[in-house]
Amino acid sequence: MANRLPKEISDFMEKYGVRSDEVWPVPGGKAYAVKHKALERIAVAQKITFERPAVIGCDLSEKSMVVCVFGKMGDREEWTFGEANPANNKNQYFAAMTEKRAKDRVILKLLSAHGDLYSEDEAEDFKRAPAADDEGIPRASGVQVLTVDAQRPIFSELEREMLNSGTVEELKRWKLMAKERASRLSDSWRKVLSDRYLEYLRTLEKREADEYIERMTG
Repeated sequence: MANRLPKEISDFMEKYGVRSDEVWPVPGGKAYAVKHKALERIAVAQKITFERPAVIGCDLSEKSMVVCVFGKMGDREEWTFGEANPANNKNQYFAAMTEKRAKDRVILKLLSAHGDLYSEDEAEDFKRAPAADDEGIPRASGVQVLTVDAQRPIFSELEREMLNSGTVEELKRWKLMAKERASRLSDSWRKVLSDRYLEYLRTLEKREADEYIERMTG
């Protein structure tokens, strides 16, 4: 992919160690998106620091927020806004999205790349489409489905472990570890487990979003 990219994009990737799967063209093909995690990694490597975001506006009932973020890399400083509202954000954790957008813009400005590159979180349609099974618990290949009686204790064990996950990150790690055991369940049982996983994931995301808003506005 890198040899088909514009020179300024491929130079950026080589200079900051960005992988080919972390950059892709956005709709229209005139600009490129870069993964948020890649920008976070670069920010650490380049010793980019941020001041506490200034909350410009926040309406919890409307799920909208605007913040101003200031960043510094060496002697260079940049600032910009981040915003999220129902018109440009589908995630319920809108405050976290507001900060991510602002910080990513500042990082790209400090790296003199904003305009050529945009964060994947800049707009909803900038996201790379996920794999078909990213939403639930995928089946591992080559794993034999057990009998109904043998499935019951596995299902109960997996559900108990899932509900013991206290954060979104813990829950996603559990999903990866549970893949092989969940593959021993029938499609119908695995779908039930996947549905409960997604429901619990939304619950944890909302809780973390509420806690984040309290920290930002409290």
